[in-house]
Amino acid sequence: MSVTLLIDLDDTLLTNPLESFMPAYIKLLSKKLAPHVSPEKMVPQLLAATDCMIKTPSSRKTLEQTFDDNFYPVLGLKKTDIEPLIIDFYQNEFNELQKVTSLRPEAVRLIEYAASKNYQIVVATNPLFPQTAMQSRLSWAGFSQDNFPFNFVTSYEIMHFSKPNPAYYAEILGRLGWPRGPVCMVGNSLKEDILPPFSLGIPGFWVAGNIEKLDETQKEYIPLGSLTEVIPWLENLPDPQGQISLKDVQGVLGTLRATPYVLQYLTEGLSEEDWKQRPGAQDLSVLELLNHLLDVETEINAPRIELVLSAENPFIAGIDSDPWIVEREYQTTRTPQVIFDFIDQRQSSIDKLAALSEEEWMRPARHSFFGPTTLLELVRFIALHDIDHIRQVYALITTNFKDK
Repeated sequence: MSVTLLIDLDDTLLTNPLESFMPAYIKLLSKKLAPHVSPEKMVPQLLAATDCMIKTPSSRKTLEQTFDDNFYPVLGLKKTDIEPLIIDFYQNEFNELQKVTSLRPEAVRLIEYAASKNYQIVVATNPLFPQTAMQSRLSWAGFSQDNFPFNFVTSYEIMHFSKPNPAYYAEILGRLGWPRGPVCMVGNSLKEDILPPFSLGIPGFWVAGNIEKLDETQKEYIPLGSLTEVIPWLENLPDPQGQISLKDVQGVLGTLRATPYVLQYLTEGLSEEDWKQRPGAQDLSVLELLNHLLDVETEINAPRIELVLSAENPFIAGIDSDPWIVEREYQTTRTPQVIFDFIDQRQSSIDKLAALSEEEWMRPARHSFFGPTTLLELVRFIALHDIDHIRQVYALITTNFKDK
């Protein structure tokens, strides 16, 4: 199966020392916006709004919307007045920052190798800039529009989460239909590029990493070295054959957080007729799949979480929810509004789970199918159930609505 390669941009694909880049970037942007807002006011709010994008654990908004809400109104500005200047800035002055950076020939060779092997390649850079800025930095790294082997590049217009939130990586994988083949991450930051995807079971290569910063357990599973050492590592990646290993609480929560927005992305642009289309007699429609997810979340997942948290080692009966699809006539009684209902219900579950202590996550229960279990294991099953249905929705849409 094809490998899915996630790779960082700054100081991985492109040498870009932030201690030089950021002051130069802020100086240029301040000058551009000076006719509308003084640098003394603009710069602190720029940093504060950026911090909001980084620290938001779960959001119904894209990162761009989060930034906008915490930037323009606070400065007494209207985005519609400033946006033409911002667009012009990223198309013009921003490119002056290329002189702060330098191309990495070994990174170009790595991507050429991955492309020659038909890897699915994602530029998994922290999505705190618009797509235009990402494209510019990639061109500085040697990847112009005529030489662009990437499936997509994360940016603040399309992502709901940023590094180091594991939900950032879950959102990427969900948009790709949770690939069944090997998936890996290459980056220069242990905190942002290696540990978060590992919580989702994704191995990572720490570029120019320092072994002294790893504990004894981490040394066993985190390879590190130069970019030239990545290709031999890629050639020996294990194939999970579709199995996802969610390693810890943060990996489970990251998956749960990303699922609603992945489904929203996958289904946007579908007509109501598309929502109801069944490719074959035994197939389910997008409408049926999402209503199944909603009802399971509302009537099975949420009550079970509450039961385990409120009772001592409760017994949990298995429930077969598949008949609901026909019994409740999803195809004729429900509408695409289901995506918003699911977002609401899932957020309610996340609010409860995110507040739990480590001890609460390990509360015991007895399941009629699985036997002795814990809340963490039960919620992990929910996340894996999400992944299975995202794969179904992705396959259904990419096969039947390729032009949507």
